[in-house]
Amino acid sequence: MPKNKNDLTFLDQVAISSKMQEIARMIDAELSAAAGGKRVPFSLYTWGGHRAQYVSNTDRDQIKVAMQETLDRWGDDDGPVHKKAN
Repeated sequence: MPKNKNDLTFLDQVAISSKMQEIARMIDAELSAAAGGKRVPFSLYTWGGHRAQYVSNTDRDQIKVAMQETLDRWGDDDGPVHKKAN
């Protein structure tokens, strides 16, 4: 039973899992459109309810490298790249 109304239950996680491939297709299309038709590698990561899940358009080894690079950079990162370009 969830501790509060925002905690994810097992049934919530099942519902999320069943939609992740559909969501990934939408993300893939939107990122590709933003990049002028080029494919952009991505991973969508969710957590809560004592379960983390991910979906991606690339392989797990590439995701692990990208996630580690992000974690390593977070201490020094000053925000999103689109805010740096202005």
